[in-house]
Amino acid sequence: MSVIKQYLRGIPASAFPDYGIGRRGASLQRLLVIVLFWPVFLLVQLINGAGLLLDYVLFPDFRRVTVREPLFVVGVPRSGTTFLHRLLALDQRFTTTALWELLFAPSITQRYFWTAIASLDARIGKPAGRLLLWLERRLLGGLDGVHKTGLRDPEEDYLGLIPVWGCFLMVLVVPSPSLWRLTFLDRDGSPAEKRRLMAAYRRFVQRHLYFHGQDKQLLSKNPSFTPWMQTLADAFPDARFIGCLRNPDASVPSQINSILIGARLFEGRDTTTYWRDGFMAMLDYYYRHLLEVLDTLPESRQGLSVMEVLADRPAEVVAQLYVRFGWTLDLAFRERLAEQDRKAKGYRSGHHYDPQSLGVSPEELNAVFGWVYDRFGYSRPEA
Repeated sequence: MSVIKQYLRGIPASAFPDYGIGRRGASLQRLLVIVLFWPVFLLVQLINGAGLLLDYVLFPDFRRVTVREPLFVVGVPRSGTTFLHRLLALDQRFTTTALWELLFAPSITQRYFWTAIASLDARIGKPAGRLLLWLERRLLGGLDGVHKTGLRDPEEDYLGLIPVWGCFLMVLVVPSPSLWRLTFLDRDGSPAEKRRLMAAYRRFVQRHLYFHGQDKQLLSKNPSFTPWMQTLADAFPDARFIGCLRNPDASVPSQINSILIGARLFEGRDTTTYWRDGFMAMLDYYYRHLLEVLDTLPESRQGLSVMEVLADRPAEVVAQLYVRFGWTLDLAFRERLAEQDRKAKGYRSGHHYDPQSLGVSPEELNAVFGWVYDRFGYSRPEA
């Protein structure tokens, strides 16, 4: 783990304890998962890579698409980013990425191919569609309490950066220093690395707009883009940013528990200390960097969403953000928001965990996030 520590400048060495990389006696579960995961993953990436190359032959004009006023929903993980993202996605001005596009169709070529297949399937009664829906629920249904998603649901578009090693989620299977550095990109990334990632991301967005409509605005939701905010603001000078935050009492243990669910699948042993300490340091940076960058942007380009307010009055929060950005809410969008407002009253999270089992103590929360409690008027946790 010492190699990773060298990259995470300014973070205490104790924040990243030994993970056991290279340790003998890896669990059978981890070995089986890797044997099953890597062949499928590499095959999918090979197919995706071929599709991306075909785009330059079949749809070369995608490189001329203008990316206009994208909206980035960023912030501290587990702070309402998904909820806000799906509220905003109800506005027809936006286009956002679906999970199936990110995983299996990042190219224009693949999207047209799979759309044609779906059309043919619909003509014969959707047998493949029903089978896919069944498989989706079997594979993804267990995650509903943490992050409910389906192949057709809006999802985080940093998954589209997997081919260029720009998706932090890959750290679950490859604990690489370069992946950890993504969580401090604005601070630690080299100019060359930032240019490479932004060039790849711009091409990704251009492909998406080419397929879904060049008159649309991109709606992107990525908490993992929080440490990229300044880089994104420089690359897209007319972009808007909505930063989401929440009481650390809720957001910090919730995020640590969420990552542990994936880590236990791939690792097969207890790595709670590694993820807790790493994410405590990372989330401290997220809170600080989010507010610092928002403060540097003009008011017309940035807004803040506090989870406790969003959960109680979602339509009001969205309306205020639109006023700030100089946008109007059309009648259809207002009606959809009103319906979501009613549903929000009865929502109860299905994500349950015990902070004590994660080792997230009130003392540590106070020590690391005390300034957040004080700035936003949250009650400090008691031992």
